[in-house]
Amino acid sequence: MYQYYLLDHEYLVDETTLHASMGHLLAFNPHDRDASLRLTFYYADREPTTCEQQAPAGKSTESNYTNWPVEPNTHFAVMVESDLPIVCQSTIGWNNSGNDYNTQARTHSPHGVRECAKSYMAISQLHQEWYLADGLVIDNPNAYVRESEWAILFNPSQTPAEVQLTLYYNDIVEQQVSIPAQRCCRIRMDDRVRVNKHYGIRISSDQPIAAQWLRTVKWSDDSELMAYWSVPCVAGPLG
Repeated sequence: MYQYYLLDHEYLVDETTLHASMGHLLAFNPHDRDASLRLTFYYADREPTTCEQQAPAGKSTESNYTNWPVEPNTHFAVMVESDLPIVCQSTIGWNNSGNDYNTQARTHSPHGVRECAKSYMAISQLHQEWYLADGLVIDNPNAYVRESEWAILFNPSQTPAEVQLTLYYNDIVEQQVSIPAQRCCRIRMDDRVRVNKHYGIRISSDQPIAAQWLRTVKWSDDSELMAYWSVPCVAGPLG
């Protein structure tokens, strides 16, 4: 079986603010026969859930949260297992309409429906070492934006993973985190880093894991999301 890891998913619906997100899995199967897929959903606080679907031959197909055994207001990771090598990608959209895509949808945004999206390719292998070059949390009253970051770490094994985060400024800072077995965790870096200072990070684990990085950009008053992006980290060792 071929395995693909998509760490950064969020299915959010806030009926009060109408802030919401909806995600999609794109599976491209270039072969001349259908691929059988098994999707396993991993969470921070509960056991995994699964479902199965097909990736038809010679086309790219989409599935989304409405077809998956995932409850609203949940963060999760997805492992896709396929009997054929395929291409997997995730796209997640955020909006101010409560995931109502009708042109007459209610919205709390003064400018109508405000939406942005992020998209990233799947990680195809687990590793014990990961790297990211662009770490930066912005929290400056003189800046017009507020930026937050999360390290998203996924441990699909039956054994808890002990992870070291090494932050590279002009000096080096080390921190420890634990990821329970078969869990995905989101680590808010705002609470761990020197704000307004750029850094690189190395993630080292005693178990094979996957690692991804999420950044959000809001107006300085934290009122509305302007942009967000999510990138898989680079697997090590380097060199």
